Amino acid sequence: MIYTTIGMINTAQPFTGIGNYAFSLFEAIKDQVDIDHVFFDTREFTLRELTKSKDIAAARKIPFVDNNPFFYYRMQGHIPKYDIYHLTNQNISFFKVTSKIITCHDIIHEMYPASKIHLMMGKLMYKGLKDADHIITDSDATASDLQRKYAIPKENMTTIYLGIDPELFRPHGDVTSIWSKYGLEKDKEYILHISSEQPRKNVEGIIKAFYRLKKQSGRKDLVLLKAGEPQYAHDRRNIKSLITSLDLEKDVRFLGRVPNEDLAILYCIAKMFVFPSFYEGFGLPVLEAMACGCPVITSNVSSLPEVAGDACITVDPNDHQRMASYMLQLLQDDVLRSSLIQKGICRAAQFSWERCAKQTAQVYTHVLETL
Repeated sequence: MIYTTIGMINTAQPFTGIGNYAFSLFEAIKDQVDIDHVFFDTREFTLRELTKSKDIAAARKIPFVDNNPFFYYRMQGHIPKYDIYHLTNQNISFFKVTSKIITCHDIIHEMYPASKIHLMMGKLMYKGLKDADHIITDSDATASDLQRKYAIPKENMTTIYLGIDPELFRPHGDVTSIWSKYGLEKDKEYILHISSEQPRKNVEGIIKAFYRLKKQSGRKDLVLLKAGEPQYAHDRRNIKSLITSLDLEKDVRFLGRVPNEDLAILYCIAKMFVFPSFYEGFGLPVLEAMACGCPVITSNVSSLPEVAGDACITVDPNDHQRMASYMLQLLQDDVLRSSLIQKGICRAAQFSWERCAKQTAQVYTHVLETL
């Protein structure tokens, strides 16, 4: 047991990937260390200490100006005093606290900026990475990015893989609730994808591969399900324009934001999960799909091979024809499907929030010893 006060500083809602990390890690680690969960609630414009269920401070929203980074900047002075601060994502590395550990999930604003403003914001938000006492990364790929872009020494970083909730993400026998809720037909076969539709997610590549699959197989019962809301409206417009140009309006369905309880069942009814991103800090949906017994096709770049191991089909995300061929193979080859399902379940079992918490607590101890 570590008898030092630690503040976990989180700015992300629990339904987001980064928020899921912070909330799940806190639940797994709170019995191991003396730690508080300080939450910047961007919905209510309050700073809350969730451990003791109390509000620390509140701010008035300034229309057209108070975007998330500005809100963080305004409120950071209200963060309580701790011996160590664990900033749970790289976007708040600029916080002026000491001593600080930062979890860097990715550096998307540097690697795949949506605009020049996006790139400038990234440089502002990431500027504190070099000042961290230690950095936790979700993958070796992200650690390599930090070495290359920020010249951060390897010894100042520790890779700690994320986990999943095994009670939720598992093979489900009863899937009856999902059909009518999302208007799905039992005589169709579904290919699933979930993302925010940013270009790095390669949704256009999936659609182009799906189009080739439909042409090659001649099957009219195949449907591509797209879960998740777009981060930017223009990304959805571009994707829908491509769907229209390929005459796939009846074959691609947008489900919107899906609760995790429903997502787990969607993994179970899908014939496969396709996730060929160009860049990911970790790729948690790949892990979730494997845990639910859903065969996965993912990218052979960035962090995704680390998550996939030998339990997924990996492919060049630019090779739409090869992607389509793998999809067809998964539809036709029951032996391959069965093999991937079993390998995936075993692979996913190696990732847990308990393991993540134990390794994170070890980083806290290491930092305390070096201060």
